[in-house]
Amino acid sequence: MKILFIIFAFANVHAANVEIVQSVPLETMLAAPGIRHAQEVWLEMIGAAKSTLDLEQFYVSDKKGEALEPVLRAIEDAARRGVRVRLLADTKFYKNYPESIDRIGKTRNCEARLVDGKVFGGGVQHAKFFIVDGMNSFVGSHNFDWRALSHIHEIGVRVNDIKVASDLKAIFEKDWNSGRPVGGLQNVEVIKDLKDAVTATETAAPGVEATVVAAPLAANPHGIMYSGTAIVDLMSTAGKTLHIQVMEYSTKDSWNLLDSAIRAAAGRGVKVRLLIDVAKLKNARKELEALAAQPGITVRTAKIPPWSGGVIDYARLIHSKYLVVDGAAAWVGTENWSKDYFTRSRDVGIVIRAKDAAVRLDGVFERIWQSKYVQDLKP
Repeated sequence: MKILFIIFAFANVHAANVEIVQSVPLETMLAAPGIRHAQEVWLEMIGAAKSTLDLEQFYVSDKKGEALEPVLRAIEDAARRGVRVRLLADTKFYKNYPESIDRIGKTRNCEARLVDGKVFGGGVQHAKFFIVDGMNSFVGSHNFDWRALSHIHEIGVRVNDIKVASDLKAIFEKDWNSGRPVGGLQNVEVIKDLKDAVTATETAAPGVEATVVAAPLAANPHGIMYSGTAIVDLMSTAGKTLHIQVMEYSTKDSWNLLDSAIRAAAGRGVKVRLLIDVAKLKNARKELEALAAQPGITVRTAKIPPWSGGVIDYARLIHSKYLVVDGAAAWVGTENWSKDYFTRSRDVGIVIRAKDAAVRLDGVFERIWQSKYVQDLKP
């Protein structure tokens, strides 16, 4: 029965064009060679939009002269040339950062909505993704925040594939329909329909498999696999190495879904390495020490030094969320590894079965793991 379930669950996995994308804190040596930075990729994707741009973000926080400013201008420029822009964000965090969302919502051809976390079970809209012309998509740990582009370690993935975009759009439409307007749609003038835009877009490359996964299970559209199940199934295939980098990790409230899968991997001889940000260690020290005490498991914490320009709140962090299995497959997503993100909040991810992408992610992991910013967590 287990084998049949896994086959069914990954039935939507197929060839796609995948690019790993990074952001790194300024004044660090963490930038992995050969991997483009998020601002460059975002500007390229948004600049190429012809008919539609759908964005689902936790929040939007801009600062004059910082790296998100050109991205917001690119969104406005897209709207001016006739692209229909829709932005969906979380209701709770809108109260902290209303300005940029209001700005986009008031722009011609743009509409902004807010979705209450109650529709997901009481958490928040924590997903971070966007879709261009129903074909080219981005999913990653990056919030739409100037700090995420310049002062936080983030990992994302651009996927140029109509099936992946279709699955993400199904999630977006479901959440969009649960939202309420901010401002309103203003004189929409779309210059091309979706069919024309897709026809003109790069086709999928053979040999790269990608599938969309999401949480929470109860809020997923039909056919979208639950993130927790996808991650556990991916870890169950590990035979040699399992590399995990997340901002935080917790088994609070006896939520052991991922913890059990990690222990099981180590138990069959897999070398497990787990990296989290030191800022999130306090509330999970005991469980992480217990994990580190298991044979075959090493846990390290990362601490990014302050910026020379002064203190920046909510920055200088390892915020990435990804895992790599045997240098051959990977998950890149938006969930922190604790119960609420998998059971009460909207989050999304991409499972990738492609050696090139997995090797690149392993390179990112090794660069941090071996850096001066990390230290072992001793049990």
